[in-house]
Amino acid sequence: MEHTITEAAALLDIGRNTLARELRRLKMLDKHNMPAGPFRGKGIFVVKTGTYEHPTRGKTPYTKTLITDRGLELIRHRLPPKEEPPMNNQPEQQPTGRVHDLGELTVINEDHGRCHHRVAMVVVFDSPEQAQACVKAGSVRLVPSMDLNPDATEALRHGG
Repeated sequence: MEHTITEAAALLDIGRNTLARELRRLKMLDKHNMPAGPFRGKGIFVVKTGTYEHPTRGKTPYTKTLITDRGLELIRHRLPPKEEPPMNNQPEQQPTGRVHDLGELTVINEDHGRCHHRVAMVVVFDSPEQAQACVKAGSVRLVPSMDLNPDATEALRHGG
């Protein structure tokens, strides 16, 4: 059976223009969508010719490239795999925050201790609910300062 590029694209679950572009990229078709040299006469493509009546030019010749079932299978194996969207159970409207680069930052703790950070970034949310939703969704993980690596915290305190 022979298929037009439009029909073949539907069978391959891609767009017509995308299929034609990929076939040209794979050098299976030339710039006029005709079979390229190595693919002529191999039972992959069939070129139909004919004429039609043009309103001002009269009889006008045309060519149409069709893809055989054998060609369809070859193309299916040569096309890059279609990327599947990642499957996740996260809600459509993912809460977001904005990251701000603060550069250097000194944090004064409740007991008046100081911790200097040479590189600091802050995530800013529009509301506490949005921050909580990001934590719940696993997009942001809050780490209390007492859970930080003590060596890293000590090095930051003393400029190490």
